[in-house]
Amino acid sequence: MIIFASHNQHKLSEVKSILNRDDIKSLKDLNFNEEINEFGITFEQNALIKAQYISKLYPNDIIISDDSGICIDALDNLPGIYSARFNDDGLFNSCNDKVLSLMKNKENRKAKMVCVSCIIIPNLEPIFCQGVLYGYILHEEKGKDGFGYDPIFSIDNVKSISEMSSDEKNKISHRYQAFLKVKEIMDKYV
Repeated sequence: MIIFASHNQHKLSEVKSILNRDDIKSLKDLNFNEEINEFGITFEQNALIKAQYISKLYPNDIIISDDSGICIDALDNLPGIYSARFNDDGLFNSCNDKVLSLMKNKENRKAKMVCVSCIIIPNLEPIFCQGVLYGYILHEEKGKDGFGYDPIFSIDNVKSISEMSSDEKNKISHRYQAFLKVKEIMDKYV
């Protein structure tokens, strides 16, 4: 069995598409409802923590995990590994609202989306793959598709990732870049 160590169905859909595999199970498919404590200080550490946790429960299966987020130059690379929980203070409607507020008077709008995946194959050391998509933080949300920071992130400083089709996004995204490398590994070992 191949397990993607995530509850996020958007990510699962992207990963299945990139890997061209329908046989990948998510944590939700396995009725695994607990949250894995991501206590690492890098994307790599958090991806490894998730993969190892699930690997201990399913030692004979292939485990794939990822940790991803957006790093913004003007915010000293925040939210970074805290991207998913950047609005835990509850002061804003969403993480995007918080970023837009913090970026209100910033001239430097450069940012990058980072994805680090970890794959654990029985009898092999964990393997890491990384993808980075460079771009800019827009001044407002644009587009209806996508998820997470897609509505405020642009590669050309005009069109948001949310305004792209899934096919367009999947050909350039940080997740696509990382999981294309995962696909090469799986094609070799699985």
